[in-house]
Amino acid sequence: MRIVALVLVLLLIPVASQADILDAPCSKYGIPKKLALAILIQESKGNPWAVNVAGKSYMPKTKSEALSIIHRNKDKSFDIGIMQINSQWLRRFNISPEVAIEPKNNVTIGCWILASCIKQHGYGWKAIGAYHSPKPERQAAYVKLIAKHLTALGRTK
Repeated sequence: MRIVALVLVLLLIPVASQADILDAPCSKYGIPKKLALAILIQESKGNPWAVNVAGKSYMPKTKSEALSIIHRNKDKSFDIGIMQINSQWLRRFNISPEVAIEPKNNVTIGCWILASCIKQHGYGWKAIGAYHSPKPERQAAYVKLIAKHLTALGRTK
């Protein structure tokens, strides 16, 4: 148990520098900062250029590399950026990957999506699971991961 906690804390070190970009969007949409940070950790491990295409994760080191992956796979479902915004949201609201991948924009969009899920499902695990997927079985697995991150974050200052 101590090893798991230590590993989680070590994973949080690079993410802590991302936490301040959460302040304004969390405040604007009424999202607890630790919840947004737990989602950010789960979704991208703090990598602002993280990409997932049709279930395959990539951890590019640069924005241009991430956008290149997206452009090569634009006909597939993809998640982009630090909060892993799904392409269906980008198409729905006519947001380009170039805009969505910018960390401040990505966090703002992610907090807005989470706030929308909370508005629809109430503040609870269902809303948090809905951030990840509309499928209940995928939601259940996701909320367990978020709960672990929240517990780890509760141990940090």
